[in-house]
Amino acid sequence: MTRSAKIRLGDLLLQQGLIAENQLALALEQQMQVKLRLGRILVNNAFVTEEDISETLAKQLGIPYVNLKNYHLKHELVRLLSESQARQYQAILLEERDGVILVGMADPTDETAADEIARILKSGIDVVVVTEGQLLESIDRGYTRTLGIIGKN
Repeated sequence: MTRSAKIRLGDLLLQQGLIAENQLALALEQQMQVKLRLGRILVNNAFVTEEDISETLAKQLGIPYVNLKNYHLKHELVRLLSESQARQYQAILLEERDGVILVGMADPTDETAADEIARILKSGIDVVVVTEGQLLESIDRGYTRTLGIIGKN
């Protein structure tokens, strides 16, 4: 990930007209009290959507945003990480191209998690931004223990 100039997420959201200055000020004040990421606080206050945060974060970092709502997961690839690892690192494996695995992460700035995923996979990885909600739904789908039950209605 390369960044030409460090621009804060709140400033980008302001520039794009997604939040007002008073909303940012309130969220920053709450952040000092509750120790959550700014994006999570803004979403919890219904100032923006998770998609707004993820798309803005992707622009900030210069990496793609992937909407997982209709993404077809490849279960054999997803399961190269254990379910507990996927939840711990908030990541899901999406594709493999030329020996590099595309990894969707809710927090692509977590370099420790990305490094650990690459170590576990013994492979190069490319990171994309996904929303936390869609990520958790995808992890639930990708690691469901009821695969044998589905379709037997």
